[in-house]
Amino acid sequence: MSGTYSQKFAAVNKLITKGEYEEALQIVEKIEKNKKISNKDQIRCIISKSNILNKLGRYDQALLHSESAFQKSKKKDFPLFTLDAAIAKAYSLWRLGKLDESLETISKNEHILSKVNQKKSKKISKRKAGLRRIQGVVFHTKGELEEALEYYQESLELYKEVDEKQEISSILNNLGVLCRNKGDLYTALKYYEESLEIYQEIGNKDDIAASFNNIGNIYRFQGELDQALEFYKDSLKIWEGVGNIQYIALVFTNIAEIYQQKGDFETSYIYLKKGLKLREQIGNKQEIAMSLYYLISESLDADYKDRALRYLDRLKEINNLNENPFLNQLNKVAQAEILKKSTRMRDKAKAQDLLQEVVEDEISDHSLTITALIGLCELLLDELKISCDQDVLTLLQSIVASLLEIAQYQDSHDLLAKTYWFQSQLALVDLELDKAKELLEKAQRIAEEKGLRRLAMHISSDHDALLDQLKQWEEYITKSVSLKDRLEFAQLGELVVRLMKRGEIDIPQILCEEPVMLLILAESGTPLFSKNYLEGSELDGILIGGFLAAIISFSKETFSTEGSVERIKHQEYTLLLKPKKPFLFCYVIKGQTYSALQKLEAFTKIISTSTSAWNDLISSIRTSKALNPASRVMVDEISKMIFPSKL
Repeated sequence: MSGTYSQKFAAVNKLITKGEYEEALQIVEKIEKNKKISNKDQIRCIISKSNILNKLGRYDQALLHSESAFQKSKKKDFPLFTLDAAIAKAYSLWRLGKLDESLETISKNEHILSKVNQKKSKKISKRKAGLRRIQGVVFHTKGELEEALEYYQESLELYKEVDEKQEISSILNNLGVLCRNKGDLYTALKYYEESLEIYQEIGNKDDIAASFNNIGNIYRFQGELDQALEFYKDSLKIWEGVGNIQYIALVFTNIAEIYQQKGDFETSYIYLKKGLKLREQIGNKQEIAMSLYYLISESLDADYKDRALRYLDRLKEINNLNENPFLNQLNKVAQAEILKKSTRMRDKAKAQDLLQEVVEDEISDHSLTITALIGLCELLLDELKISCDQDVLTLLQSIVASLLEIAQYQDSHDLLAKTYWFQSQLALVDLELDKAKELLEKAQRIAEEKGLRRLAMHISSDHDALLDQLKQWEEYITKSVSLKDRLEFAQLGELVVRLMKRGEIDIPQILCEEPVMLLILAESGTPLFSKNYLEGSELDGILIGGFLAAIISFSKETFSTEGSVERIKHQEYTLLLKPKKPFLFCYVIKGQTYSALQKLEAFTKIISTSTSAWNDLISSIRTSKALNPASRVMVDEISKMIFPSKL
């Protein structure tokens, strides 16, 4: 490559890195017009154009250029250019929804990596990283999250070896999206913020917009709709300036979902139509189909069934013209959504058949199979309430078990927590009380650990309700109460299924607890520290003895599951037990447990990381003596920082 063109291509790459795509394209087109351009520079131009057009969302054009560059570089035996063209081609195919063709393009050119001279190891590492990244995004799109994670991690390490900051930040962004898909919001946000920092350092407007959009997704997932909308609109403003119609369409869809969640269907509909129009310009049949599906969903929520049917007809047209398993399954799910709204049992039965077909088909996209399973849950819940048939309950349990399998396979924390929660409700109806409590504890622990705070609040409220109703459920076991009566009492499933389906979660009403007593006990049940929040006779010896008896009866079982918190109902009080060997931390309260759990976790963490307090407690066990006054004052001061006094 001549020195002149070397400088110009460097300028092109710099413009691409900054997101100045149109200007980069103009320079490449000027280079192409020179009749004396070498074969290598000509191919370099074509590859650059393909990459720029991919960035601009013009995937059909990008594909034509990458195919041309691929054939020419192969003919001239330029292996590095062949790899560059293959990467650009695989990217275009992925964006056009041709996932298997994208993977095939990569697999057919893997062998080139081993044939190139080892002196070019850095250049090879860069190409290999590019191939792994495309494999990651394709498997991610397919819903194969664990495979995607492996490819992303390999790609990230390779890009770090060659110090490609732009690509490093892109992979971090991909990892953030993957973690959000799994429901691990803490880790997702960490990746997004790390990625955004690099993007801002580089100055790439396009990628900064992507980070804003992704951070908006976190807020939407957490139910913070107004904050999400601000981030979406910031990203939209940048993308409209860049001219990237692929991502403008994406953010239109995200904004539409916000307004749909808010109940503003008119505004939601406007944004969805804008997104559809842009996706039709791009020509990605899969994304056009998804826009049509969103329009069907929005029309049904807005109670415009005729409009939903019109969009269904358009979705059917796309399906009929393309032999694509994903489109076929999406078409069935969309039909089922409309049929489910019917009051006729025949239509509901047809909807169930369609969803069952999707579930039994080979998985084309895990998210679509999950949607079908959730739809079946809705239908079976309705049928169960009418029929009160044990066989229907058993079938519903099997469907939820299938959801659990997918959640575990994908390591999807959000779906896993919700599925455990749903299973706990089904176990309760089946009078398996211990199993119901265990599943609720699992669900809340996952939600807390992964930053799904609102979900954790809902699950905690359900756990409180179970504790309040425990005697009634025990009586049902004794009296062998009918399934009909159990279903009426349980209020089964509607909230969980809605949260599974919609994703976004509102804030439940959470009230602060009334503190009663705080205890630190040895594993044997011997109190080492105690603090009463009720004055004088309000907390008499008999009541304290009852607390201790309840604690001791549960202490052995509680210590066997260190890390979890056991809840015990004693009269009107709730005892929260947190094991941290060799101690048991106990907080006795009246009222809701959610905020109390947070305080107990914080107290346990501070005590266990305070060397002085921890060692003094250990010494107290060894010597069988009470805490010395100085240590008691220290522990008491820590408790005052965290726990409220009685109001």
